Amino acid sequence: MVGAINACAFRSQRYAHKQHFFQSTITIGLSRSEDYVTLACGDVTNTFLKERCRTIMAELYAKYNCTYCQEDITGLRVKCVECQEFDLCLQCFSAGAEIGQHKNNHSYQFMDSGTISIFSGRGNWTAREHLRLLDAIEQFGFGNWEDISKHIETRTPEEAKEEYMARYLDGNIGKHTWPPTESYKPNLTDQTSSDHGPLSPDLTSRLPPLDITPEEAAQLGYMPQRDDFERDYNHEAESLVSSLFLNPAEDDDLDIALKLAHVDMYTNNLRERARRKRVVRDYQLVSQFFASSRKEKGIKKKPTREEKDFSERLRVFAQFYTAQEYEQFLANLERERELRLRLSELYRYRENGITRHEECTHFEQVMVQTQGSTEATDHWSEKKSQWAVHANTPPHLKKKVRYLIFCF
Repeated sequence: MVGAINACAFRSQRYAHKQHFFQSTITIGLSRSEDYVTLACGDVTNTFLKERCRTIMAELYAKYNCTYCQEDITGLRVKCVECQEFDLCLQCFSAGAEIGQHKNNHSYQFMDSGTISIFSGRGNWTAREHLRLLDAIEQFGFGNWEDISKHIETRTPEEAKEEYMARYLDGNIGKHTWPPTESYKPNLTDQTSSDHGPLSPDLTSRLPPLDITPEEAAQLGYMPQRDDFERDYNHEAESLVSSLFLNPAEDDDLDIALKLAHVDMYTNNLRERARRKRVVRDYQLVSQFFASSRKEKGIKKKPTREEKDFSERLRVFAQFYTAQEYEQFLANLERERELRLRLSELYRYRENGITRHEECTHFEQVMVQTQGSTEATDHWSEKKSQWAVHANTPPHLKKKVRYLIFCF
């Protein structure tokens, strides 16, 4: 009985704590009190141990009747060694009862079905109650003390919890089965600190909700609480799998492959839906769609034609970035263009012998004056050539030439 208690205790603790058991020497009590077998084993799933535990549990829950008086036997009973399945209560045994082939001079054994106490002291729990406690914890789960007490039948939920905690978790069995719980506390290090990089948690956090009014949501068929649309992309995609079912008795390999292909197509459609929803949410496309009908607060800077063309050419790359990454990408390219222009300007200064920033302003003024005088010289040269043409023009064409010179 002691061996059965230990074995069931190990099984119960394995269920409650998911711990592996230490290698131990388990003493199993056999039918006779003087017969003990010591098994050195590292796992309580040993075949012999399991069979022995099953036998002891069957004997524990079995009900015995006195073969002579037919009364129920609770507690100690006398078993005849020579007769098959012959049990006597203590009263009939003391009276020397004989029936059938049984004689009162036959060899006998005293059998106890679990009324002895395994642990001395508090509670006076019997071996039967302890086995029922451990069996109930394995069956109903640790912490379900109401059902555990019903399985024991003789103890309250509070008593069952207190006994298990005191005898098995905090007792000698628990102390030698696993180390203290403090040694199992995980040592966690935060490896996701925000560094504002391309894979930073700041950029992979939950996307913001759609910035639309309830009227606009109703017009669009959008349900904010469900974060879903009434009609999704490829709304009929479910028809691929709605009528599928497996029939192992009739389906051959080709049928199964065809059905799996339908499931794969449906999965790809779901991925595409999720991708499109992410793009719509991330780039706030719905808000931009309704922006023309809203009264915008404040005046936004209108992009130039060059900026529009530049953004239009790079729009194809937006599918590979989030909205924040895409905006940063455009800003970086614009900054690169500005730096290239600045480098070419500084290179022009260096070619003209300018090596200091304060000399750049004077150089630009001189260049403007020089360019202005050159344009004026070219203008007067052109006028003189026109006048020369006018002097050599025949009289009947002078009026037309004078009119053309006046227009220019």
